[in-house]
Amino acid sequence: MKYVVVLSLLFMGFTVEAKKMSFEEAKAFLVDEKKRVLEEGVPPCRTPQDIAFLIFVAENWGQALTLLEKDAPDRRRQHLILSAAGVLPAQDYVRFIDGACALMESEKIKVPGEIFCFSDFIKEGFWGYNYDLPEVAAVVDRMEAIYKVQEPGRWEGYFSEIKSKEGKQLAIQESKYNGGGTPESYKANSKEVYNALVKEHKELLAEEAKKAKGKIKPESAPKERKTVRIAEEDGSVRITLMDDDPPEDEPVEDNVMSWKLPFVIGTLVISSIAVAWHCFRKKKKCKN
Repeated sequence: MKYVVVLSLLFMGFTVEAKKMSFEEAKAFLVDEKKRVLEEGVPPCRTPQDIAFLIFVAENWGQALTLLEKDAPDRRRQHLILSAAGVLPAQDYVRFIDGACALMESEKIKVPGEIFCFSDFIKEGFWGYNYDLPEVAAVVDRMEAIYKVQEPGRWEGYFSEIKSKEGKQLAIQESKYNGGGTPESYKANSKEVYNALVKEHKELLAEEAKKAKGKIKPESAPKERKTVRIAEEDGSVRITLMDDDPPEDEPVEDNVMSWKLPFVIGTLVISSIAVAWHCFRKKKKCKN
């Protein structure tokens, strides 16, 4: 089915958060201007928050309707909610769309037809394939009545195709042409998309936890401190405790001697040369 093909788009390379998205977090998700429906009506699915939002809608379609009514004043947010509703099992999806129709009939929301009618990428062909069922037909007829008034004449072909005797075969052909199998069945009421979401959620959580564990460095054991003698400039020696690697600005006695010995030798050599030169000059002066 087409929605099975879409799963590969939803779950490639994502990490997810342990905590499920709350209603308030879903509202915050909608506010983010960067969150937009992808090409062809695919719901956003690139970040942990994207996946969490899809799961939120799948588990709380009633609250998703509340978001649509109170927290989606523009096309972008309306489209986010309607496209995410595609992850609902078929019967919940029909109930959700029926609830959205009720909001439009009472003029609580106004959704452009290009968003409302074409937001079913995951369930493409669903209405035509299932129109012979009264539960589905009632919602399609309700949608058609709304857009006859809201956008007269624009959606006649769309609804005519769904309601035609060939509607089911056209839906099957279109779904196959787009790379899927048969559209989703209302009677089957499959929870495959939702179950795949939950499964992927758990797997990615385990992977994320594993990566996080690998980044935590074990605490290093405290270094042994040893007693050393520090040579001071005045010639005195100070006793102190020091790590194995002494600070550069506080050399230990051995390090002090390593530079002090050549200094002393150099001083003696220079002094000897000076004395010899002085004696040579003195002898020369005496001869004259």
